[in-house]
Amino acid sequence: MRGFLILLAFAVPYAMLSPSFWSLVNMEFGAERVGYVRDGVTQWATLGPLAAWPQWASVPAGGKLTVRANFEAAPGQSATGFGDVELKDTSARGRDDYVSALEGNGWTVQVAHFDTLSPDLPPQPMHVCIIEAHKGVRGLLFSFDRAGNGRIASLHWAEGKLPEMMKYAKPGAC
Repeated sequence: MRGFLILLAFAVPYAMLSPSFWSLVNMEFGAERVGYVRDGVTQWATLGPLAAWPQWASVPAGGKLTVRANFEAAPGQSATGFGDVELKDTSARGRDDYVSALEGNGWTVQVAHFDTLSPDLPPQPMHVCIIEAHKGVRGLLFSFDRAGNGRIASLHWAEGKLPEMMKYAKPGAC
């Protein structure tokens, strides 16, 4: 016990003075600006729930958005971002209402699904519903597991290319 207390006496002040510790805290509760270098180009991102979210990237009615990341445009890289959406309505009606709202605002919408197994041990069935919408260069990709009782969905936006999920999916209602 004494050794553990000595470890704490040194570890806690070290952690509190560490910029990495505060960076992680900001990513979870605030916003942390970071740069990612890919092919010699730095793409700046803001990570955390206080990162910016474009007004045009609509959330399903009654959904509560938690922003996770906002990546700025860089040479050869699109501006993009994503977040988690806590859904109020996970039924087919809720999905159809979101599709109707997007189409009513001029978006071109595709709905698809794919069935797979989760990477958990033991694997669990996953039935992922995907809604992809495009309006000019802007795109939205909304996905959720319709098999589970979970109410958390993923919403991606991009001013350019979206993540490629549709090529793995079967077109049609979820």
